[in-house]
Amino acid sequence: MPPWKKLFSSFLKLIIPPACLVCGKRLEDRHQVICSDCETKLYLMEEGTCPVCGSINQNIPCEVCAESNFAFDSAMSVFHYTGTAKDLIHILKYEGYTSPAGYFALPLAEFIESKPQLMKYDFLCAVPLHRVRKRERGYNQSDLIAYTVAKLLAMPYLNPVQRKINTLSQTLLSREHRIKNLSGAFQVKDKSRVEGKNIILIDDVFTTGSTLNEIAKALRSAGAAKICAITVARA
Repeated sequence: MPPWKKLFSSFLKLIIPPACLVCGKRLEDRHQVICSDCETKLYLMEEGTCPVCGSINQNIPCEVCAESNFAFDSAMSVFHYTGTAKDLIHILKYEGYTSPAGYFALPLAEFIESKPQLMKYDFLCAVPLHRVRKRERGYNQSDLIAYTVAKLLAMPYLNPVQRKINTLSQTLLSREHRIKNLSGAFQVKDKSRVEGKNIILIDDVFTTGSTLNEIAKALRSAGAAKICAITVARA
């Protein structure tokens, strides 16, 4: 780095000290994303969730699974979609900050590494954005998370699915309308890369599971053997 750039960087550190993305509190380390106080408001999912859909519903059979007929084999989440996790995901998706993707990648990688069966899967992939949405946002947040997780775990990373329909945002839709909105939206680009494979599918939030389910259907139709959906948070 040229000397003038080092001086300019040091000057910026003095006039613009690093701050927690959530609360704005000053940080001592520029590599930090959030402060220690905000980290205490990250709530891990409990043990004993449904082994298929990952819900905290304790009823057997699972009421969520009974209503949804999921195409994936299992779904898991690391955090509850509340507090700091919710704030950081919103910042990542809508405020143009990409550092939360790297922040979330580490606990996701540790979560996957803690489950030996998942470390035997063939590759990771992310929920795709339509090219129009990606151009507007500048990046696909799920792709950033998944790619970093793959790097941390030294696992292969592929993008076998494309979003061929620029659907409405799922945010304000009911469960029924979410399913209709996504019908036929995803397509596997090359079936030969999916057939017989065990796949980890990464996304930011599991709400109703409709997006993950539609992608799982496409992967299943292309011959995928097993599909495990893993999200940063569970709503």
